[in-house]
Amino acid sequence: MNGDTGKNHSRLDKMIQEHRNDPYFMRAKYSQPAVCRECGVVFDGGIFQWMKNPPEEAELMTCPACSRIKEDYTGGMITLEGDFLQEHWEDIRNLIENVEKREVARRPLERIMEIRKEDDGSVIIRTTYEHLARGIADAIHRAHKGDLDIKYPSEDKYVLAHWRRDR
Repeated sequence: MNGDTGKNHSRLDKMIQEHRNDPYFMRAKYSQPAVCRECGVVFDGGIFQWMKNPPEEAELMTCPACSRIKEDYTGGMITLEGDFLQEHWEDIRNLIENVEKREVARRPLERIMEIRKEDDGSVIIRTTYEHLARGIADAIHRAHKGDLDIKYPSEDKYVLAHWRRDR
């Protein structure tokens, strides 16, 4: 017994709960219809969707994906490493872009924020939400094998993936 009364635990629980909250999680719905002033995605019928011709009466807003990009709030990060990556970068890059294109069509808020080549030859991919990061990592692993490690480091909606193949 360490002498805790339980009061500190309840305070700690509140602090942890605050950390778990996704600031881009919608607690109140946007006006419907609404269109993102940055990317043009439409919020209508309770969902985000792409429309060729958004309703004229749609109010302007900034969607959660554009807010995350603007505020640099990553939802997923993938690190790619190894000699195989260097030798097959164009194929892997095309696979990444195809996965993103397919995912964005189904889930408009899932976007790549950045693809960055590091000095050591590794590649860092940051995404707006965890689903796209997981999808990219799984697709690379299915297509090219190697070692894949996926972690959800906290109860936040966040994923870290690491893929490596040397030969």
